[in-house]
Formats: sequence, structure tokens, C-alpha cells
Amino acid sequence: MIPILRWRDVIPPRREIFMGRSKAVAADIQHDVQYWLTHIRHNGDQGVLTYIQKFDAKNGQIGKFKLINFNQSKLRITPEDIEHAYDTIDRNLLLRIRDQIVLSRKFHEAYAVNLPHDFEIEQIPGVIAGYQRRPVASAGLYVPAGKAPLPTVAQILTVAAKAAGVERCVVCFPPTSEISEIAIIVAANEAGADEIYRIGGIAAIAALAYGTETIKPVDVIAGPGNPWVQTAKLLVSGQVGIDMVAGPSEAMIVADDTANPEFVAADILAQCEHGPDSAGVLVTTSMRLAEATKAAIERQISKLNRGTYLEKSLGGYSGIIVVEDDKELLEFVNEYAPEHLEIQLADPMEFMAKVKNAGSCFIGENSPVAAGDYATGTNHTLPTGTAARYASAVSPETFMKTIQYQRLTKDGLKTLQPIVETISDAEGLDAHKRSVQIRFD
Repeated sequence: MIPILRWRDVIPPRREIFMGRSKAVAADIQHDVQYWLTHIRHNGDQGVLTYIQKFDAKNGQIGKFKLINFNQSKLRITPEDIEHAYDTIDRNLLLRIRDQIVLSRKFHEAYAVNLPHDFEIEQIPGVIAGYQRRPVASAGLYVPAGKAPLPTVAQILTVAAKAAGVERCVVCFPPTSEISEIAIIVAANEAGADEIYRIGGIAAIAALAYGTETIKPVDVIAGPGNPWVQTAKLLVSGQVGIDMVAGPSEAMIVADDTANPEFVAADILAQCEHGPDSAGVLVTTSMRLAEATKAAIERQISKLNRGTYLEKSLGGYSGIIVVEDDKELLEFVNEYAPEHLEIQLADPMEFMAKVKNAGSCFIGENSPVAAGDYATGTNHTLPTGTAARYASAVSPETFMKTIQYQRLTKDGLKTLQPIVETISDAEGLDAHKRSVQIRFD
């Protein structure tokens, strides 16, 4: 069960494990990942099928298909598949997916509109510098379907890419049960996906990066996934752009004596049900709250379904951390750099203003992470494993690039001539110097 740790008493090795959480060490699996990337790059669709047959076949089935019937024609979701999904999906689920997408679009389209798409400055008279922002032409959007189907990921990634202006959005998910794939197909289609494929794991990343007979390569790959997926993204970066290398999900709750321990416990359990390597963390200055939260977790867990995941996650990288004062509380948060940060304090906005490192913040006792996961419209593909120190949530910006430019008059170039000539001489690049001089000969 989840431990209570007075942070001042925790020895350095234990601190390092806790702060590092379940980071995937790419070096440990890199050889295997590279093998499959190379295999699929050279063998195309057949390499993808070999991968799927090896890793996705269970009890003679690949998803909803018999193993013997899963071939190249099953890789792409067809119009008939989409029609069947709409005929089959629960009506209430369809309506809630549509409600979800309305909110996702509202946020991401407003986000995109408010980005500075054009910028220009006169450096000196006659020398103009600036940039123009452009969407990438195509994006590959990875949707996990291992521990649970994630239609929300399908819609939120597609909505963000479309808000950026991406013309071709390609959704990939591992072959899964019919009920799971129906929800993913409908969510992706409702959000505006242009192509949808039953390809998961390393195979999906390879196909999106290099292309096969069935799927054309993309410019950017985004989305969560297991360590093999994330390592594959890392290895193909350069061939394509990637959003980030994201690990297991994590949430931190910062709370004081004004917080409700039942709410805090419920939010920790919600985070821990993602999987055994997830992390749910409470940080507080109150031992009273720490003990009350631990007791609430022990009461609530018996009523939940995913007990195996919960027990492992609570005893793994999760914890209730008691610090000495508010200064140490803030330092702990910024060092941990959580993916999700709930702020349940007497003055949450004051604390929020001091937070430097977090993927997404949930402010006040009525802002659980689950609301952001499913309904607020913000993107929940977020940096994990301390990556919030330098990375941001997936957004329209993920699918955009900037083109810098400069525009010079002859007088402007004349003003810069001494800089160019002197520096090009120092670097031994006389052709650079000559390319300016020739304009004044």
C-alpha cells in the first residue's frame, strides 16, 4: 500500500528512485526496437504483418480477426469499417464523444488562432527579419490500446493537428477487440482523421516514419505509448519530427489542511489505475492530511475494479510525501516536474504563479485530473518523467514550424558589409565575403 514518507528522513538512493519514477531506459531495449524499425523499413507491409503476427496474436486471433485472415487488406480502416462502427457504437457513447470533441475543438482552435503566425522586425534601416508559421503537411497520431482502449487520445490528437491546419492526419492503433476499435474509429473519424490503421507498437512508428506499400510516411509523429513505442519515436526522430518521449502517466497533488482527504485519495487512485508503473503522489506539509489520505485510499480501493494495477502502482512509484514548509513544497514540485499537477491549497492561484515545471495544472478541489483527461478540452498528451522541465503539452504548435526570413535593401546590406567581411575572414570563408562585395563592385 502507499507509503507515507517524511522527506527529510528519506536517504538519497530512495529519493533518486522516487524522483526518477519508472523511466524507460532506451538503451536497454534499443537493439530490439532498432531491429524491427529496420525490418519494416526494408520489408514494408510484410514486415508490419510479421510484427503484428508476433506481438498482437492471442489465442489464434489478431484483434477481432482470426489470425489466418489478418492480411494486408486489414491494415487500413475502410469506409465499410467506419460505417459498421457507427452502426454498432452505443448511442450514448457517440453523443459523449461528440460533446468531448466540441470542447476539444473550442480550446485547440482558439489556441491556434492566438498563436503569433507572423512576426517581423526592422533590425536596422534596410534590414528586415521575421518568421511565418506553417503547419506540417502530415501527422501520424499514435493511439495506445493495450491496457485500455483510448478513443479520447484519438480525438484530442486529431483535433490539435487539424486546428494547426494539418491536411493529412493519420491515426494508428494496435489491433484490438471489436468494441474497443469501434470507439477509437468513431472518435478519430469525428475529429477529422483522414486515414486510420490497425497498426500498433514499433510497427506503427516505423510505418509512419518510413512508409510502406499501404501507408505513406508523415512529417511528425505524436502520441503516448509504452517504452518500445517511445524508444521507436526517439530512434526515428530526425527522419520525422516527434512530440516528445513520454513515459508512464503520473499525477502529483499538492494539498494542505483545507483539502478533503477523500477527494485526494480518489484522485491518487484514479491516477494509479492507468497501470502498475504509474505514479500518484501527494505532497503536503500536513501529517494529519497524509494519514487521513492514506486511510481513505485503503477504504476506497476495495470498491474499484483494477485492483491488481492499483496495488502495484501504490506500492511502486507512488507515495505521500510530507515536507517541512511551503518553500520545500514548491521546491519539491519544481524538481519532480509532474505531468499532472493538482493544487488543492487555500490559495491555489498564488501557488500556481510560482510553479515552473508541470505539464498541466488542475486548480482547486473541484478540478480532478479526470476532468482534463476527458472533458475540459485541453490536451492530455503531456510530458512525463521530469520532461516538463523543457517540454510542453501536445497542442497546435506541435504540428507547426516556423520559416525565418530576411529582406535587405542595398543600403541595409552595405551597413552589414563590415560584419560579414570581418567574420568571414576570421572563419576563412572568402566566398562568403565575395558574395557581399560583388554587389558593390
